[in-house]
Amino acid sequence: MLWRALGYLESGFYIDIGAQHPVNDSVSMAFYEKGWRGVHVEPVRKYAELLAANRPDEAVLKVLISESPGSATFYEVEDTGLSTARRDIALEHMSNGFSVREYQVKCMTLDQVFEQIGKREIQWLKIDVEGYEKQVLRGWKLSRIRPWIVVVEATYPNTQIDTFDEWEHLILEKNYVLVYLDGLNRFYLHKSRLELKPAFVYPPNVFDRFTKWSGEKVSDQVKPN
Repeated sequence: MLWRALGYLESGFYIDIGAQHPVNDSVSMAFYEKGWRGVHVEPVRKYAELLAANRPDEAVLKVLISESPGSATFYEVEDTGLSTARRDIALEHMSNGFSVREYQVKCMTLDQVFEQIGKREIQWLKIDVEGYEKQVLRGWKLSRIRPWIVVVEATYPNTQIDTFDEWEHLILEKNYVLVYLDGLNRFYLHKSRLELKPAFVYPPNVFDRFTKWSGEKVSDQVKPN
C-alpha cells in the first residue's frame, strides 16, 4: 500500500520504529532497494546490529521511543517480533511459553528523532511497538514535522482486538485522516497530501504487480563490513 502511494518518487525518506529485521518482514526493504534511505529504531541489540550491518548507509537508533527521554525497562521476547516495553504484555508472553529477557534501555521521544533528522520531508513513518503506541505518540508534542503517511499497528499483540481508541486522537489532532486499515495496521494521511488518498481505495491486488514472498528467511548472522 505504501509503494502504491509513493512509488512514483525516485527517492524518499522513512522512519521505521520497531524495525526489527533488515530483510524478513521488513517494510522498508523494497524502498531501500529503490534508492530510498531512512532511520531505523530498534531497541533489541540483535536486530539493531543486523540493521547496522545490512544497512550501513542508514541510521540505526538502538533506543525505545517513549513519551519522555531517559531510560525504561524493556522486555525482549527472544527470537520474535513481540518484544515490548509493557510488563503486562511481557508476562502474557511468558505464560504462553516464550523466553523473555528484562533489561534497561535508553529512551528518546519522537520529537528528538525528528530534531535529529532536521527539516527534510519524511514520506512515511511506521510504528510497530507491541502495545506501546500511546507512549510513542505522546512524545510527538512540539515538532512541526508531519510525515506524509503514518502507519500504526493497531491491535493488541497476537490478537484482533482493536487498541486505536487509546491513541488515535493523538494523530488526528495533527491533521491526519484515516485512509486505510488492513486488520492489523491503520494508515493515516496528512491533509496536506490528500492527492494520495485514491491509492488507498482498494486493498492489494493483482494490478499492484507485487512479488509473492517465497517464505524463506534470511539468516540472522551479522555480515562483516
